[in-house]
Amino acid sequence: ICVIGCNGRTGTEVVKYLIAKNEPIKATSRTGEYNDAASVPAGAMLEQLVCDVTDPKSVNLACAGTSAVIFAASASKSGGTPSAVDNAGLVNVAKACMDANVPHLVVVSSGAVTKPSSPVYQFLNLFGKIMEEKVKGEDAVRKLYAEHNANLGEGGQKLTYTIIRPGGLTLDPPRGVAAIELNQGDTKSGRLARADVAQLCVESLNYPHLTGETTFECYDADTGAPLATVGLSNIAKKKTDGEVFVSGFERRGNTYEELFTGLQKDA
Repeated sequence: ICVIGCNGRTGTEVVKYLIAKNEPIKATSRTGEYNDAASVPAGAMLEQLVCDVTDPKSVNLACAGTSAVIFAASASKSGGTPSAVDNAGLVNVAKACMDANVPHLVVVSSGAVTKPSSPVYQFLNLFGKIMEEKVKGEDAVRKLYAEHNANLGEGGQKLTYTIIRPGGLTLDPPRGVAAIELNQGDTKSGRLARADVAQLCVESLNYPHLTGETTFECYDADTGAPLATVGLSNIAKKKTDGEVFVSGFERRGNTYEELFTGLQKDA
């Protein structure tokens, strides 16, 4: 499994979770080094590789021969603009996955990306129009995969993707699957530990029939709130009553299979 952006705070959690599950990992970054390598246990199947998402050649090398790719990269001062990373960089990765016949691409995006009037969008979009670029990248991925799967030649392989839109990210310990709520339609958000996002990314690979060709939001159920108010409740670290606003697309479960069951496929 290839992790793109292994030194970001979410990417690091993805690598840690894969190590705990004893999965072989390609940990990729612009430097080619995994910053937390000193804590990797002996015997872990970890390969460190250079991957700059703005350079298609390095992306192709990173994605080749993998069973799945998790895109956890995002814009940074040293890594590139939102346009170069969250949009064009993601497109480079999606194209590389198709060229290499990688069965599953998981993308870490952001809640509220489709709601420009929401406070969360307006605040985050101040940073290089990152929300605009994230949704452009999302839309491009959905389109590329729809076209690929609609035009399979003889012996062509159907490939899939999952787009995960977390709420406000924390460095808290993971609370586990039973604490999480998924939603679709980008109407609710909340807070979620990066470690729980990492688990969602990895576990979604185990249930492609449920998570393939889906886009969903995720947050701790007891922090879920409508987008209009979620920014304030996140800043105050408030717990909410999840019943106050019900979208009808909420998903809960005591296992990841239960949590993912019933997700609506992207149109």
